[in-house]
Amino acid sequence: MFDLPATAPPIVVAAGGRNAARLAAELGDGLFATEADPDLVDAYRTAGGSGPTYAEVPVSWARDHDTAVQAALRTSRWAVTGWPVMSELPNPANFEAATATVRPEDIAASFACGPDASAVLEATRPYLEAGFDRIAFMNAGPDPDGFIDAFRDELGDRVRADAPAAERGRPTG
Repeated sequence: MFDLPATAPPIVVAAGGRNAARLAAELGDGLFATEADPDLVDAYRTAGGSGPTYAEVPVSWARDHDTAVQAALRTSRWAVTGWPVMSELPNPANFEAATATVRPEDIAASFACGPDASAVLEATRPYLEAGFDRIAFMNAGPDPDGFIDAFRDELGDRVRADAPAAERGRPTG
């Protein structure tokens, strides 16, 4: 048994295209996307969406670049195939087959890898420029505590400072 909360939690709708972004505006409390596509934010806002817009930025944090690349290759190589491939794969064996040719350099091109806060900031910038006002880091690295410490100590303030001036005053939660 459980008690329902006094206020229902917000429902944020994932969108990979304009139609889904409009649906997020109509039925959801926010927008979530994995592409730095300003058309998604525009479609959401044009359709009346007034909630937060979340973007997922892929990172693989580790104390060195190669460890970060290998961790993402081992656990998240499917992310470089793109949504059209991922949405059609029915089971782990198919994911394995579809990603057999993913190379370390493909991971390095798709994820901000290693301990360099500047690389994470550079990966974040296109999402901020596209109009997203919330960033969700998807860390595929082997040291989540290290990433949290790095975010607290050097990355968080830099991401906030890089956000468009109009968004700086908005709440972050």
